[in-house]
Amino acid sequence: MNQATMNKAEQYYLQRNGESYGPYTVAQLRDMLTKAEISPDDTIWQEGMKGGVPLGSLPGLEQSADGQLPHLKRFPLFAFFAEVFKRHTARDIEECFGAGTRKTTPELSEVCTAWPSPWIYSRMFFVTLLLYFGFNWAATQFQNPMLVPALLFIGNFGIPFCLFVLFYELNVRRDVSIYSAGVMMMTGSMLSLVFSLALFAFWAGRGAIWAGPIEESAKLLAVLLVAHSKCNGRILTGLLLGAAVGAGFAAFESAGFTFMHLRHLMVYHTAADVLNQTDPLLARAVQRIAESGLSPDIIMRYRALLTAIAGHTQWTAITAGAYWLVWSRLRDEGILGHHTAMVNFNVLQDWRFIKIAIIPVCIHMFWNSPLLDEYRLIKLLLCGLVSWVLVLRLLAAGLAQVREAKDRQADLPPTSGF
Repeated sequence: MNQATMNKAEQYYLQRNGESYGPYTVAQLRDMLTKAEISPDDTIWQEGMKGGVPLGSLPGLEQSADGQLPHLKRFPLFAFFAEVFKRHTARDIEECFGAGTRKTTPELSEVCTAWPSPWIYSRMFFVTLLLYFGFNWAATQFQNPMLVPALLFIGNFGIPFCLFVLFYELNVRRDVSIYSAGVMMMTGSMLSLVFSLALFAFWAGRGAIWAGPIEESAKLLAVLLVAHSKCNGRILTGLLLGAAVGAGFAAFESAGFTFMHLRHLMVYHTAADVLNQTDPLLARAVQRIAESGLSPDIIMRYRALLTAIAGHTQWTAITAGAYWLVWSRLRDEGILGHHTAMVNFNVLQDWRFIKIAIIPVCIHMFWNSPLLDEYRLIKLLLCGLVSWVLVLRLLAAGLAQVREAKDRQADLPPTSGF
């Protein structure tokens, strides 16, 4: 093959609205794709082809969903948040949360597999911050104890719920209803707490560092037990269901920490009031001890920051996403049937699952360890960076999986054939 023929074979045309643009090389298409100037769903063709094919199916541009997570090369950060600053109506929100039922799940051909832009999450995040600091100001300004429950609810449940909405938006397949995801969040998180307490009772006295393997295992088991009919092998479904359980677990755990500090604070103040009648000097000492400790308000802010950057929501999403990924691969390989029970030891002992699922466990153990405790913020950012990179790589694999499903549905020729 001469140079002219080779160059011609490597050039593709982009088709949009009946118009053709190009020709472009694979490198040029990859560059435009990473900059979000074009979508993986856009149609391309070249001379000699009978019809166009999706850009995402082009060799060199497709992403793997075979257990090897795709790398994030020049992740389109601005495109990821592009919809945040655009105008949206209430109907847009209703269409997002109204999906997932038998009548509202979109057809596969209608699903866009480009990087999603989670605009609802972003707005809910800012509204949550506004509500929290608003209730905080009002409770301080008016000294009204009736505002405290609202402050505790927003402070402990607000950020985890926002992250739950984020993963709901990232599920571009729209095949899980908000009701099903909500049931998973409440039921799964309660089960995971019970499982964790049982394992802690069995593993008593081993130290906080063992919360990593105990809690991550308990949360995954809860996801699998509650998933039922959602064992469809779709990575995006696994990410969403895992995030739902993780968000609920994070919210209840934060509420527990806040309650403990609030109880300790009340005990110290009560003791100071009693001692003030007999020993004012000792009463002032007890009062100083109470004031020197962390307040429930600081605990809520700290836990919210931890949840947003690196916490149970991301970790359980990673573990469940990896499980769904390997479950689908074993099904494609004929090892699992389409009606196999969700809890399956073939998946749990598969190296492709273990090498991904072990990462959240290690991050959790690292966070609970004394390493880098003098640089707590740096430690948190390191955990967050690893967690979110892994989430995005699983998201990329999930989008690739949807593109492959669209290719099969359209009965396209194998991508290696051109």
